[in-house]
Amino acid sequence: MNIQFLADFLGGPLRPVMIGLALLGMVLAVAIWIMEFAGWTITRDGFVKNNVPWNATTIALIAVSAAIYIAGRPLQFQFIPGIGGFNPTMSLAPIFSVLFGLPGAIGVTFSMPIGDAISGALTLGSVAGFLSHTFVTWLPYKMVKEPNFKAPAAVVSYYVWGVFVGPIIHSIVIPGWLDFTHVVPTAVAWGAVTPAILLNHMITAIVVAPILMVILYPIVKARGLYWHDRYQPGSPAKTMPPQQAKAA
Repeated sequence: MNIQFLADFLGGPLRPVMIGLALLGMVLAVAIWIMEFAGWTITRDGFVKNNVPWNATTIALIAVSAAIYIAGRPLQFQFIPGIGGFNPTMSLAPIFSVLFGLPGAIGVTFSMPIGDAISGALTLGSVAGFLSHTFVTWLPYKMVKEPNFKAPAAVVSYYVWGVFVGPIIHSIVIPGWLDFTHVVPTAVAWGAVTPAILLNHMITAIVVAPILMVILYPIVKARGLYWHDRYQPGSPAKTMPPQQAKAA
């Protein structure tokens, strides 16, 4: 699959700009993870404590999110040998992040280099895949307040950040890095990798998201695993309800 229009447009006059945006995105992703692992996050009130409880439940959510994402990596139809193709599992990234918050975002994002290492496919492209996933995980975690698909505003918020903005940035960072490092030819980076990313994270997610979110959100909410119920950034008194703290 190679869309010549994208190859000519993004890999032509816009190529220097797109590569610059890709490198900027990777630097921003590094800064985001340094901030979050240091215990801080961004809210409307500025930089505040993210209040993530690093306990058994948090570690389990990270591990489960990562394991599912890694297990689904081989289930794909290759478009670009050694790079990727159609993989429905990729559409799960914002779902885990919105449901489990930072633990879900960490699990999915950091599963990328782990999965590549396990499969023996760890390359320069893995760097971009890892950092670029930040935008399809961290952005939905920060911007989607509640994935209650019975509320129109919640549906719009999820689609804007999890299915549109995040994947768009993702589809710039990975091809830009692959083009910059000459892992693949420019025409392949922008004409094949970009549409493959948009297929997995945008087009597939449009169908998958409402089905899985409607099923999973009530279950996660009822079990006390929904991140807004477990910790509230910037509000130490609401880090975790007492009954959930005991369970964790």
